[in-house]
Amino acid sequence: MKINSLIRTVIIGDSMFWSGMPFFGGQPSPLSKWLETWSGHNIENHALVGASLEDGWIKSIHTQFLELDNTPKITTLIMDGGGNDVISHRKDCEYFNTECLKVINNSLSIANDILNNADVDNIIYLGFYYLSGLKVAADYADSKVRTMCKSVPNCYFVDPRYNETSGTGLLTPQMLGNDLVHPNEEGYKLLAQMIWNTTIKYNITI
Repeated sequence: MKINSLIRTVIIGDSMFWSGMPFFGGQPSPLSKWLETWSGHNIENHALVGASLEDGWIKSIHTQFLELDNTPKITTLIMDGGGNDVISHRKDCEYFNTECLKVINNSLSIANDILNNADVDNIIYLGFYYLSGLKVAADYADSKVRTMCKSVPNCYFVDPRYNETSGTGLLTPQMLGNDLVHPNEEGYKLLAQMIWNTTIKYNITI
């Protein structure tokens, strides 16, 4: 596949979009590969395993964004961010204490800065699915991301939380891999399909 020169889609984020070991290269995740298959071309991917919105050992998602060259102009930015910030404070977020709230609010303020400074035609933000002990944290963070996205033109929030009534979203732990954090192959494909459905619904070419 070749990159479509008329459409520039860029991915930033973490291991939802990039697979491998930290610091050892890697490759597009199964989610990204499905998006490439359906779009018919390679997608520019700057995501890194272990990346957080806050600065850390891995280049942060914010830094990924700041280092993007917008020539030619990015048409669609696909991203996630915040999951590793929470995982690095997992115990606090299982209790959903003040430290967890501080972590989430700080990371999402960084995400909000990205959303408001991205000179792109469209933004697709993949939210957070449920993990054991982190349902309250996911509900809180997803509601914040949804609100942020609504305030930015052409920003589309993809909510992966499982909804028992509709049967939609990522069913956990059934669609998780052995680490009970990352999706299995079926789960990655489902997340890709949710993003792809968003592009179809809003007539976004990626």
